[in-house]
Formats: sequence, structure tokens, C-alpha cells
Amino acid sequence: MTPAPATLVLEPLGPFDLEQTRAFVGRWPPITRHRPSPDEPLRLTAPLDGDQRPVAFALRQAAPDGPVQVEIAGADGAEDRALAQVARLLSLDHDARDYPDVGRRVPAIGRLMAAHPGLRPTLFGTPYEAAAWSVVSARISERQAGTLFRRLAVAHGETLTVAGAEVDAFPRPEALLALRELPGLPAEKVRRLHGVAEAALAGELGIDRLRALGPDGARAALQRVRGIGAFYASLVWLRACGVVDEWPDGEPRCRAALARLHGRHPDDALDDLVAELRPYRTWVALLLRVAC
Repeated sequence: MTPAPATLVLEPLGPFDLEQTRAFVGRWPPITRHRPSPDEPLRLTAPLDGDQRPVAFALRQAAPDGPVQVEIAGADGAEDRALAQVARLLSLDHDARDYPDVGRRVPAIGRLMAAHPGLRPTLFGTPYEAAAWSVVSARISERQAGTLFRRLAVAHGETLTVAGAEVDAFPRPEALLALRELPGLPAEKVRRLHGVAEAALAGELGIDRLRALGPDGARAALQRVRGIGAFYASLVWLRACGVVDEWPDGEPRCRAALARLHGRHPDDALDDLVAELRPYRTWVALLLRVAC
């Protein structure tokens, strides 16, 4: 008999609006396989920290900045670990009561915050999933990559039921390692996905390990995985490990948006502008991408 889903609660510290997350998820290819509807809870899946088995979440929030109800399926005795993981996924693992201070200090950023109140970064469920996305999405459009990612989940992942609806979860490393072909995915990318799976099974993509290595050490470790170069090592680090205050030097769109807001040219030195965004440089970079 399948255990009943557990329902737990996350208490945001600082601004957070689940509807902003829903809007972001709706246009983010790695996640839009779940097609969030405003009339239903927001459903997400992730490989569980540690053993990478699939878990599913159904999220509800009655009002902005209020408690977030989290229904969890698939954790089976590891609900506390799953709750901590979804807190990281939603960037609710950080006390952000001082986040609005950045907007008060930098009026141009304050206007973006006012237009997107309660927006926090939505992350990949684990570095393993982010590394797999990096392999799939290399040198193709986000739309194409999203289609392939969804195809992987449907054909080789597992189906979980949460809040009365089924969701397709990304494959476990063992299933990814057994993959021989996928329509639209070149053979070299299949081999690279095998490398990601092997790294996950060896514990090399564990969230605690990468965080302990720090920015430079984590990037170096990630680049030892087949198919993960410098750009995607930064993507995994910034978009899966819960980084709050590191400016993404490899994302020219963020730099261009910041320069444009201040009447500067992207090729100008912008260190003074970036410094003003501390201690939320990563979060503001996401805000710039969404709003500009």
C-alpha cells in the first residue's frame, strides 16, 4: 500500500509569493513539464537529496508572505529531508527579511521588486538534475531542451501522485545509466548523461559535498563530469546549490539589464553597481532576467 502524502508547512522569512514562483515555473523549460495551473496547487518534483529517488510536492499559499503548505509524496520516512530540499528549491531556506533593503538602496532594483513582489529564485531540485539539464540543453534552444527533458521524464522516469494528480519525475541515476537512446538526443549526449548518472551514484553531485567545496572547488569538481564545462559548472552551482550572493559573470543578459537600468553600457566597468546588490547578488540577477 502506498503511504499517504505528508502535509507540512514552510514559514517564509521575508517576502515570498508562490504565484510569482508559479509564473516563473510556467516559462522555465526544465520544470514546465508539469504545466502549473492557477486553479490548482503548484506541483513540482525532484530527485531526493541523498538517494535521488523521485519525490513530488504540491504547494499552496493562501496569501503572499504567508505560510506555504507542502504536500509531499514519495519521501516515505524522509519527509523532513524532502521539506528542507523544497525549501532550498523555492529559496525559502534563507532569511530574506533584509532583501527589500537592496531595493531601497538601489531605486532601479526597487522598482523591479515592486513589479514582481515576493519573487525568489526557483532552483533545480538537485545538482544531479541540473547537470542532466546542462547536458541535454547544450547547443540547442531551451524549447527543444525542455521537450527532450520532458520526454526523458515520461519515458524513463517514475509517475507520482500528489494532491490528486499524477506528475512525471526525472529518472533516477540508475535509469539514466540504462538509457541507450532517446529520439532527438544525439548519442554523445546519451554518453554524457551516463557520466552524470555515474557521478551522482558515486556521490560526486551531492549538495552537501558541493557546498563544502565552495564556489571554486565545486566548479572544478563539476567540470570533471563528462560534458560539463565552465559555463554549465557555474549553472549547476548557482541554480542548484542555493547560492544567494554571487554575481553570475557568465550571464551577459543580467549584465546588460543592470547596465541599461542605470544608463550605462554593458562593456563599461559595472563593479560599483554589482557591489550595491550585496548580499543578494544572485537573487537580483534572477530578478533582472525575469523583469528585463
